[in-house]
Amino acid sequence: MSFIKDFYIYTLSLTAASGATATGNIPIQADSDFILEKLTYIADIASAGQTDSSRIVPLITVLITDSGSGRQLMSAAVPVPNIFGTGQIPFILPTPRLFKARANIAVSVANYDAADDYNIKLSFIGKKLFDMGN
Repeated sequence: MSFIKDFYIYTLSLTAASGATATGNIPIQADSDFILEKLTYIADIASAGQTDSSRIVPLITVLITDSGSGRQLMSAAVPVPNIFGTGQIPFILPTPRLFKARANIAVSVANYDAADDYNIKLSFIGKKLFDMGN
């Protein structure tokens, strides 16, 4: 079999209210499998502007599940900065993760901050894997 790999990013935006949980799904497109290699995030409070020195480090945990296999990527929810990096320094997965076409990446975030609501964008960076049908 022969494959073509093409750079691609799936992104999920969520709002996590103080003390609440938010969930979302990223549907993997039907045209190709997706190989996840890196993770990044950006967060804000009330859409306020930021600089590098005022970057928000959200008090949010995340749990990621591959709906195609039914497997979670971690044993329990972990703080976002433990698994997601910044755009300048992304978290690089020790082993790339394959998500099958038509599957979903299910994401659950829980805000454990006592006061702040967060807007968070999670980016799943990798490659689409197109089967050339040999």
